Amino acid sequence: MKVRELFVRKRRPQDPAESWEMPYSEQDGGFYFRGNYAGHPCVPRNLEEMPVGAFDSLEGPCGVEELRQILIIPSSVRATGLGNQKVITPLQVLAVGARAVGLWAAKPEPGTKVIVTLKDLAAIEDVQILLYGRLSFLARDQRLTIRYNTVCRRVLEPPLHTLRRRIAAPGCAPPQPSGKAPPLPFKWNFLLAWPFSTLDPNAPRDFQFLCEPRRKRGWIERGHMLVLTPWELVSMRDPPESDHSYGVDSFFMARSRIQAVAPGQKGVEITVNGARFVLSLAPPLLAAVAAWFATAPEAASA
Repeated sequence: MKVRELFVRKRRPQDPAESWEMPYSEQDGGFYFRGNYAGHPCVPRNLEEMPVGAFDSLEGPCGVEELRQILIIPSSVRATGLGNQKVITPLQVLAVGARAVGLWAAKPEPGTKVIVTLKDLAAIEDVQILLYGRLSFLARDQRLTIRYNTVCRRVLEPPLHTLRRRIAAPGCAPPQPSGKAPPLPFKWNFLLAWPFSTLDPNAPRDFQFLCEPRRKRGWIERGHMLVLTPWELVSMRDPPESDHSYGVDSFFMARSRIQAVAPGQKGVEITVNGARFVLSLAPPLLAAVAAWFATAPEAASA
């Protein structure tokens, strides 16, 4: 089983092509740069706005209950970070349903490309950098990733919030705040109060925050916050792939699915629902995770 390493800085971010994305050419993709793209991601108002075959392919397997669980993502062109490679992403339809998360794409052949059941889901990675969004649903042997324009963020958050509630089973001990919290920079105070960062803003929670020192002259200090709630362990940090702090890189793990927490060579290794993730953490954050999970019921089998 491959270990997914998260939040490790790279000189050049790489986001390899998906199997259903197509090689870029001036003939097939040049139209995008001439302004002939079909709007922004949106929730369909009715079935007539859905691509032919998409709803029928996703409704049953994903457990779609209403159109608000659907997001239509227009075709686009993106760089993969591998040399000068670009790919064409076809028209896509994301379904965040009661049974699974699914992705349908119009090309190369129309049809469902990935289904990740809620039973198998291990974590959600949510990257936002200005108008760029990348959302991944991660399981032990599967990954569903979309890239999208964040102008649609307001309509995307409700089904994601509902999904997190579905997989966050009760039964974990409420966190005990570790003392008076230090004042936070404005951005991080906002993110801590952000309704999307927790499933219940009134529930007890604990958090740790630090600014990682500059690694090179001219680099910015990067904030990193860990939040523990009765339901989730959440990591939020300045996106390592951005030269500035205009965004947030979030990682959500349901506590009821955390099977093991152990220190690793590059941070902490967390096993969630059979999938292993390595989070690169500075020593104070490592200490916080160790304290949180030293006696936590969900880490008893670690």
